Amino acid sequence: MTVRHLKTFIAVCEAGGITKAASVLYVAQPAVSQTIAEIEKYYNVILFDRIGNRLVLTDSGKRLLAKAKETVASFDDFEHLARESETNTDLRIGASLTIGRLYVPQMVAAINRELPQIRLSVIIQQTSGIERLLTNGNLDFAFVEGSIHSKHLITQAVFQDRLTAVSSCRFAVPKQITLEELTKYPLLLREPGSASRDLLNATLSVNNLTARPTIESASNQALISCAAAGNGIAVLPQNLVKECVEQGKLKTITITDCDFDRDYLLAYHKNKRFYSMQERALSICRERFI
Repeated sequence: MTVRHLKTFIAVCEAGGITKAASVLYVAQPAVSQTIAEIEKYYNVILFDRIGNRLVLTDSGKRLLAKAKETVASFDDFEHLARESETNTDLRIGASLTIGRLYVPQMVAAINRELPQIRLSVIIQQTSGIERLLTNGNLDFAFVEGSIHSKHLITQAVFQDRLTAVSSCRFAVPKQITLEELTKYPLLLREPGSASRDLLNATLSVNNLTARPTIESASNQALISCAAAGNGIAVLPQNLVKECVEQGKLKTITITDCDFDRDYLLAYHKNKRFYSMQERALSICRERFI
């Protein structure tokens, strides 16, 4: 039995006969008669007594009519909700801390402006935490700097950035130093597990070096403030310190024997299927990096 059978049964009852129901349903009269017969045969029930030229609902028919209306109404609610989800979609975005600072405000503003029907939520934390949320299906997509390790996630490079060594203009350090020389200065670094720290540690490890930070923080802004106060050298995303360098609050220090280039990644679960609204939101977010 299908919803069509139930809707036909209801139409016959409300129209008062086969012929009128066929007209309402825009189908041939024999098709309506056959549908009623199929219901009666399938459930071994008599829905109507045929009295003269009239159909009269039996007691069983009356009880089933009430239930048929409930069932059809539930189906209509389901269909409405399913179709509504295409235009009123929840969207869960993740971002690592640097991207959260530099790009998420513009992403949120653009989505709210262009897709006001989307119910948006954003989580900003370390790349490792964002990776866990994506893997567990708690985010639709995310933008991170640093490496993604889960085999369940798909990644695409959307932008390239680099880490930059910076210090106060008053801090006594040459404009150019080697990586080994860098490790001998007071270092102001992000915490282990952050994308910036992981890249720095990996680069140092390849060169048989280690970093022993004087100050360690999960806050980029705290490290910028400490560097500007002359407390040491911070190694932070170039885009994040660009404004302070231009304002003369910080100076850049070139590391002569390495670079800290890295990609910003779009990441999502390999089994993720996007609604059209989510795809549009994703395009809006990607445009922020151009």
